[in-house]
Amino acid sequence: MQRAISTVRWEKAQVYERDFWSRQVSAATGEMSRYRWYETRAEGIWRRAKPFFASQTRISVLEIGPGPVGIVNYLEADERHALDPLENYYSSQPEFERVRDRGVIRHNGTGEDILSLGKTFSFVILDNVLDHMKDPDRVLRGIHRSLDPGGVMFISLNVYTRFGAFVRSIMEYLEIDKGHPFNFSRSPVISLLRKSGFQVLWSQTEDYAAQKRAYRQSGEFRKVLKSSLGVVDFRFDAFCRRV
Repeated sequence: MQRAISTVRWEKAQVYERDFWSRQVSAATGEMSRYRWYETRAEGIWRRAKPFFASQTRISVLEIGPGPVGIVNYLEADERHALDPLENYYSSQPEFERVRDRGVIRHNGTGEDILSLGKTFSFVILDNVLDHMKDPDRVLRGIHRSLDPGGVMFISLNVYTRFGAFVRSIMEYLEIDKGHPFNFSRSPVISLLRKSGFQVLWSQTEDYAAQKRAYRQSGEFRKVLKSSLGVVDFRFDAFCRRV
């Protein structure tokens, strides 16, 4: 079980996240294609997700922590919601508003606030956000309660080897990386999902050795350093059903 972090630590992570997106706005005002990767990502996720909803006549989706645009922006669902603690900031930026689909109902709040929405969903998306949460256990329990019977959650996050996760935990304690209060390796994530009441229907893990080699050969100082320190992150994706 992951222990919740302090409010002070979580707020530092939110400042880090907001500063990151502020830099993106300053660097690329008016470049609509800059956010095209959301659409590409959505296409791949939706293609795998649709068979799980083959018997449903109406599909409602919630994405937690979508950032300024989100995967939900491009899904073909009957009802779409987004929940993000920086939503009030994102909605104030014309750069983001130009890209957003107004059919998405956006809420300002954390993943821990999911039950306050007072709704249930067919599909919940957690794309690269579990390690940003204040209380991952509480978020997953809330999602479990907010899914319709037979509902599905898609989760994706960057994981590490056990050694990499240990080194990352030291970096987080020292606040070298303020944006990621938590780190995970693959096995603890699967255990956490099962303890939270989910059955893993499908999962895929990026090849660590290939990712480490790519980092080492990239020529980018930070990636080469990560490769040398053994803190290379590699993606874990899974579709899970509420049981």
